[in-house]
Amino acid sequence: MSGIKTGVTGSGRDRAHKRQGAAWRCLAVALGMTAGAAGAQEAGPGETGAAATLAPVTVQGDGVGVTEGSGSYTAPSVGVGGKLPLSLREIPQSVSVITRQRIEDQNMSSLEDAMAQTPGITIDLAATAAIPQFYSRGFQIEYFQYDGVPMQTGGASWAQPDLFMYDHVELLRGAAGLFNGAGQPGGVINLVRKRPGRAFQFSGSASAGSWDNYRGELDLSSPLNASGSVRGRIATAQEDRKYFYDVANSQKQAYYGIVEADLGADTLLTVGGSYQRRDWLPYMMHMPRYRDGGDLGLTRGTYLGADWNRWDFENTQLFAELSHRLSDDWTVNFNVNQAEETSKLKYAYVRGAVDRATGLGARLYGGGNQYRNRQLGLDLMVSGGFEALGRRHELVLGGNWYDRSARSYNAYALPGFPARGVDVFDYHVRDYPEPADPEWGSKNDVKTRQAGIYAMTRLKLADPLTLVLGSRMSWWRSQSRNLISGRSDPAVSEHGRMTPYAGLVYDIDPNWTAYASYADIFRVQSDLRTADGGSLPPVVGANYEAGVKSEWLDGRLNASLALFRIIERNRAQRDPDYPEVGDCCYAASGEVRSQGIETEISGRLAPGWEVAGGYTFNTTRYLKDRANGGAPFRTFTPRHIFQLWTTYQLPGPWNRWSVGGGVNVKSGIYAESAAQGPVRGSATRVSQGGYAVWNARIGYRVDEHISLALNVNNLFDKVYYQRLGNADMGNAYGEPRSFMLNMRVKY
Repeated sequence: MSGIKTGVTGSGRDRAHKRQGAAWRCLAVALGMTAGAAGAQEAGPGETGAAATLAPVTVQGDGVGVTEGSGSYTAPSVGVGGKLPLSLREIPQSVSVITRQRIEDQNMSSLEDAMAQTPGITIDLAATAAIPQFYSRGFQIEYFQYDGVPMQTGGASWAQPDLFMYDHVELLRGAAGLFNGAGQPGGVINLVRKRPGRAFQFSGSASAGSWDNYRGELDLSSPLNASGSVRGRIATAQEDRKYFYDVANSQKQAYYGIVEADLGADTLLTVGGSYQRRDWLPYMMHMPRYRDGGDLGLTRGTYLGADWNRWDFENTQLFAELSHRLSDDWTVNFNVNQAEETSKLKYAYVRGAVDRATGLGARLYGGGNQYRNRQLGLDLMVSGGFEALGRRHELVLGGNWYDRSARSYNAYALPGFPARGVDVFDYHVRDYPEPADPEWGSKNDVKTRQAGIYAMTRLKLADPLTLVLGSRMSWWRSQSRNLISGRSDPAVSEHGRMTPYAGLVYDIDPNWTAYASYADIFRVQSDLRTADGGSLPPVVGANYEAGVKSEWLDGRLNASLALFRIIERNRAQRDPDYPEVGDCCYAASGEVRSQGIETEISGRLAPGWEVAGGYTFNTTRYLKDRANGGAPFRTFTPRHIFQLWTTYQLPGPWNRWSVGGGVNVKSGIYAESAAQGPVRGSATRVSQGGYAVWNARIGYRVDEHISLALNVNNLFDKVYYQRLGNADMGNAYGEPRSFMLNMRVKY
């Protein structure tokens, strides 16, 4: 790859490489010092080389459901289902957890890695075939929580959060509007940050893998005064990698810091921040197909783009939390999250269905974009317990406020770079010199503000029976402004929208619980217009779920089985009486249904044996739609998804070794759309049959501080498409067999 340009705008990427080089040198020195120190230690009394056990990590902090150091694939409690530290059994909806141990065992570094291993989740790479979007039960997950504070992330300005700064990831499937407000009913992701501990701890890791994939992490936690009433934690991750397809590469830096201070016996103040930067030469839009939807048969290493493509991200987050215990029963929490996300994109990509006879039809296009999102989220909550009718109950009262400004600059052509025909079977990336930076054809700013008050109570009707009742009242306002013309579109607003929630939890015995729940759906359609220029009414509907959950071995093993149905009404449809013009003209006359069954298991089967897996059967249907009545509304969501991962530490004299493995199985999918060019308007289907991808791991504990592991993904080198687009573009191969060797040091 020595002929590839490395300039972001000349020397920008060179500077990025120098920063990466310095960071890697620091990381190597740190790991070398700790490894040397560990190697110089002598075995403790009665300790032999074969019987040495890994010292447990002790960073626990004051967070809810901390998984770090537990070695477990399940969490003792989560906050995503009710803002209280509840066990999985107590939440009348499906909840999955990706713990710190599993993140490390499977070398997960991005949220995409975690979601790819989460039951029931489908990942789509959006229109760019580059940025991941997550779907649950056929609906996109639009909102995320950071320690329980809702934020709207995703899109072209979003650099995926690096997992090195999080203790674990929680996913609640189904409608989650009670604490988040308006949004899709697929679910919500809660990212739970690492906290500092009351004792010193250091950890670090270095990884090297296929296609020059290098990564390192450093993490230091320590008390900052003699009493430990002030504690801090700092961490960094550095990554430099290429990909299995030609040309593309990525450099990433991420930093995290947090301080906790006990302001007396009843008050805790937490402040912190994170910064991420990614300099990326991406593969935009990936591959087209033949005009009839057939596969072109190009190799997985094919890159159809330019070597001057770039997509650079910066993301800064600041956060603070003040928690005060009012009494033995009541606590008040105030959380603030502030984030700024920017990205700049300049690219060339191939688009156009290919004629089988001539091999022609694909063309090279260029474009550019620039994005900036600023958002602020606040959450104030009072929670506690009370006695009534001889039983103890729980109550949560609170409100949150969210403000977001999303600015975008777009250009659909580059100066001196006209669209041109290309031969995808004989493509020469360096034939296309870099043009000048784009002149923005559109500039827009969208301001969104949402506020709400919520209440939830858990009423103990009998020893085994709990009634969960909740409701939220939401206010929403969104307005778009054209920064070139200065024109503002009419604001879209909703006032005092109520979204009730109800659930019933029945403990059958000490191990089994049955549950049922109902949640309202409320989603604003702010970006679409009716024929008279008005806004569409919000999407409404209902989420129904019932199932059983079980808990074994003192909560170290959890299992669940759920039946679900989601009905959504008022979905936007093209108005057949008017032509298609941008965001006009639509009518709120659609209705869809998603339903199915989910089962999941996570945790410890026996000492040293952890497992995580699940199966989802999901069907989606248009119930009312002029063009698609009865057809699936999310054709890239497989009807069947099965996932399994397990690790086992060998017994006796082999206990330094651990082995692991798993499989991801998905049934067939398809995408159907009208191809561009001469066949525009005719429906073309691209499809893929079911497939299975197997992964494996082998680990070796050198001593109580140092461990080594080798991970192999796609063990049998299965050829499949990670994403189906259409005949024009957007078809992305899944990653071939890959290897990653990791060394981890912990003190």
